[in-house]
Amino acid sequence: MNDNGEPTYTLQVTARLTGLNEDTILFYQEQGFVRCAGSGHYDDDALRTLRRIEHLRETCGVNDEGVKLILRLMDELERLRMTER
Repeated sequence: MNDNGEPTYTLQVTARLTGLNEDTILFYQEQGFVRCAGSGHYDDDALRTLRRIEHLRETCGVNDEGVKLILRLMDELERLRMTER
């Protein structure tokens, strides 16, 4: 659990839940695509992001730069939606 009481998952569990290789998850983390929730654990937002990345890569053929741009735009959109409320 993180500080907000939300569940967190180890790298191994995250790999199992997303179907990704542990090395792939660590690569995405190194690239700044996904963040650890602390202590090497991942939260539900990280799982969602990892699934989005894989969808973008496999379905749309998006490269690393495209993934960075799309994730940044999605974060900005989410931030704007939150300020509208």
